Amino acid sequence: MTPQDSTTDSTTETTASSGEAPDQEPTASSAYGLGRRLRIMGAVLAGGLAVVLALLLWLGVLVPAKQEAAGYSDADSGYAATAIEHNAQAVQLAALAPGRSTDDDVLALAVELGEASAGRVDELAAWLEARDIPVPAAGREALALAEGGLTTEVPDDGSGPRAGATAHSHEGGNHGMLTDEQIDAMAGLEGSEFDIALLAALVEHHYGGLQPADKEIEGGMDAEAVALAQSEADAIRVEVEDVRDLLADVGGPGQTNDETN
Repeated sequence: MTPQDSTTDSTTETTASSGEAPDQEPTASSAYGLGRRLRIMGAVLAGGLAVVLALLLWLGVLVPAKQEAAGYSDADSGYAATAIEHNAQAVQLAALAPGRSTDDDVLALAVELGEASAGRVDELAAWLEARDIPVPAAGREALALAEGGLTTEVPDDGSGPRAGATAHSHEGGNHGMLTDEQIDAMAGLEGSEFDIALLAALVEHHYGGLQPADKEIEGGMDAEAVALAQSEADAIRVEVEDVRDLLADVGGPGQTNDETN
């Protein structure tokens, strides 16, 4: 054995006995793994960015372009949704009458107004569906309530049917919409007190419905939506006069409002 061999063996034995491994440079496989992880992270980030950009493009370019191609605007679709919710609550109010009113004229008018409002909901829902725009849930609920009939009492917990429970309250009063608290209070009445409260509420509710309809008539783009708004406004002006006349007959306060002229 040469002196060099002896030195090598001694070094090997020392290393083995200490249990320590000599320093090693990063292997090719570990470098590859790090690079692969970095590429995956980059792909994920790029994919997320692409989704965000696609959404912004859809909202800012494609949706307006689709609307323009279809001949309608945000004002048109906004009117349809608002009018559906408004008419849905009219159906709800009409459905309160059976079981609470004993006046044949009030009951008959409630059915007439409820069915007319349901008819408007149906027309507006068809307009939205033809343009692949979601129909407010309150509209579906109102149609189901009207289909069940407005001449018989609807079983409830004492607070009245809630066909418009999912409708927006428009900040509790805009467009003549009643709050849940107001409807609860009305549902707790009966006889002449209920009749007066219902008819007075319908007067204000109908006046409120003129606001979005008249706005659509003045600034709408879609001819069909404008025609629906005009039809609704014309009907409201006739219906509200009938409600006011009956309100006076049952002993309610006099109602005057220049918006019907």
